[in-house]
Amino acid sequence: MTYDGPRVFRAPYGNDAAKENFERTVLEGVSASEFRDRTSVDIDGDSIHLWGTKESVEGSWKNISPGDFLFFYRDGTYEYAAEVVATEKNQSLGKDIWPNYEEGKPWSCLIFLDSPVVLDVPSAEIHELAGYDIDYPMGFSPLNEMGVGGIRGRYGSVDALVYGDDSAEQRDIDIDAVPEYEIPATILDGLHFPDGGKTEIVDQITAALNAGKHVVLTGPPGTGKTEIAERVSMHLANEHPEVYTGYQTTTATADWSTFETVGGYMPQESEESLEFTPGQVLRCFKRGGEQRNEVLVIDEINRSDIDKSFGQLFTLLSGQQVSLPFTHEGDEIELLPAGNVADSIEPHQYAVPQSWRLIGTMNSYDKTSLYEMSYAFMRRFAFVYISAPTVPEDGQHRDSLIEDYESAWGISVEQPVREAVGDIWYVTNNAVSERKIGPAVIRDMLAHVQASPKGMESSLTDAVVSYLFPQLEGVPRRERIVSRLVTIRGIEESRLRERAGDILQVTIDE
Repeated sequence: MTYDGPRVFRAPYGNDAAKENFERTVLEGVSASEFRDRTSVDIDGDSIHLWGTKESVEGSWKNISPGDFLFFYRDGTYEYAAEVVATEKNQSLGKDIWPNYEEGKPWSCLIFLDSPVVLDVPSAEIHELAGYDIDYPMGFSPLNEMGVGGIRGRYGSVDALVYGDDSAEQRDIDIDAVPEYEIPATILDGLHFPDGGKTEIVDQITAALNAGKHVVLTGPPGTGKTEIAERVSMHLANEHPEVYTGYQTTTATADWSTFETVGGYMPQESEESLEFTPGQVLRCFKRGGEQRNEVLVIDEINRSDIDKSFGQLFTLLSGQQVSLPFTHEGDEIELLPAGNVADSIEPHQYAVPQSWRLIGTMNSYDKTSLYEMSYAFMRRFAFVYISAPTVPEDGQHRDSLIEDYESAWGISVEQPVREAVGDIWYVTNNAVSERKIGPAVIRDMLAHVQASPKGMESSLTDAVVSYLFPQLEGVPRRERIVSRLVTIRGIEESRLRERAGDILQVTIDE
């Protein structure tokens, strides 16, 4: 999937050597006259601003293009940003510019930069947009498309964030307008759905949005529900900037209450007082006093107690005005549907745009949670089922199916591994009727085996324990699945039996 505009690459400089390199070659720049004759890049001016990477991250480096940005990270903050001018692989030059490289790992992948700009943005803010679980970058890496889309939605563009154009925050949002949604199947490019599944999925979502519904994507684990929800949200934010200012992603938990969704009183650092702090839903409508309209993705929405965590939002989702049991400077907090909004919004009021949408995901096997969802809540949503593909009984057709997925994922494994993983997938999805898994779990297993230094049997057994067993927790008759898994050629039978007893409390007779 490709989006117009610059990409963002995260460049941490946490240790002392990297900090010294950053200050000397990025902030100060090196002498152009000293290195001009040793590079094929055309250099103007007296100094060159440079960063570099090791060959081990060449895969990410190859994707950098002029006009992209490096965001430099240190101590919980993206401190600086610099626009990319050119790239070049030049080990000799890299060794001389950064002589303090790790032994045997010179910075040979060069990145020529424009003058750096102070960014000073907390990493948590960027990582929240990207949906990352950790608040620090794992080495030099690209910010995912969701994060870049979130930057565009919140700031207007990556350039606006870097160079200080805050027009996106101030732009007028038409809260009464509802666009005609036309979601193309191409937004799911890079994901593989057999038998024309892409078109069917986006058609159902498009119809639901045009009908004025919120959406819940449901289906077995590993079918791509979260990825689909995020890509749809990104598409809405990019294609309809007149009504959407971006999107947010969060994951529901069993501990959720209306504090997480609506908001509540929080103590203030500067004063000994309590002040109303908006929750996840209300932050979609207002931030910094400015009107917002951010699509909200709630992953695993049925993990929460719906009645407890959404409370007054039932009324809001039905298009009616809501008064909350909280005040702001003496005025009761109000949630106003678009049709009830006056010419100006008061500080204690939140205007809910007509086009605002919530997209949730839920595991269809969590039936107890599904049926416990309030009918009043469920009828405000369209439920779109994302199915797991049918895994053929015939081994040759199974190989063909997995090869199609491998091609889409950029993974390549040897034929014995492919056959064994195909057998695992078939057994898991056919041994009992209560459980199927989608291709994402298979992708994780293949990637694990491909990256493991161990032999096939050991790495494949590790993959089953690490990625498949968690999906079998609580599954009725899971011993039937395990009893067939241990017979698959390529599996370490005794170790899998032992792990099944430890993890799943399942004992399989010899």
